[in-house]
Amino acid sequence: MRDDAEDRNVDTRTEVTSRTGTPICSHCGSPIETTEWFPIVTETTESESVVLHSFCDETCQDAWNRS
Repeated sequence: MRDDAEDRNVDTRTEVTSRTGTPICSHCGSPIETTEWFPIVTETTESESVVLHSFCDETCQDAWNRS
């Protein structure tokens, strides 16, 4: 798991939720079912901002970590 964004292009989208307010997966863009556990990764940018990345499942999280 990474704790900084130096080697990654940080997603600067302001829309991290769907039109219904459901979080969207940071890897595939699918809406996340929030009634169950879902993985989240925190990342600190060079400017010391903290970015939360939510994922629909561990497969998307693993793919995102490899990118």
